[in-house]
Amino acid sequence: MRPLVAWTPETARPAWWKYAVVTIVDPFIEPFRTIPNAYKTLMAYMRLNRLEHLEDKDVIACFEREYNRDSTDYMDVYIAVK
Repeated sequence: MRPLVAWTPETARPAWWKYAVVTIVDPFIEPFRTIPNAYKTLMAYMRLNRLEHLEDKDVIACFEREYNRDSTDYMDVYIAVK
């Protein structure tokens, strides 16, 4: 897993929202270990880089996006940052 900061557009608000994101390959092989560890990795990345979690009623605080590419399952885990 490699955390990075992504800019994600959202139609409900004219500004871009900033998210820290990590991608998991085959997240459902050990989901109760892999997915929580992705969140822990993101939070450690945010602490290390002094990124604060954004808590705002108009912002999606965190979410996951699942997709399949070339017969491999992926999950992106996002956490909103200031």
